Amino acid sequence: MSDRPPPSPLPPALPPDRPKGRGLGWFFAVSGTIVLVLTLGCVLAVSGGLNDNGALAILCGSPTFLLGGLFLWLGTRRLKR
Repeated sequence: MSDRPPPSPLPPALPPDRPKGRGLGWFFAVSGTIVLVLTLGCVLAVSGGLNDNGALAILCGSPTFLLGGLFLWLGTRRLKR
């Protein structure tokens, strides 16, 4: 009998599939970007620029900024996988 090691397994014939759910990542990224742009436009339109009322408008719009940022972050995380 010979002491040869068993042959190594063959590599897979096809490359592994892409991870599923890229559509959801694109949805989050695009909707987050839209929410951020619309919120910034609304804040600038209401405040008339970045003057004294601008701080109040940014403070009132901050929950929407956070939501848009969260969507954008989630979308980019899903697309990186």
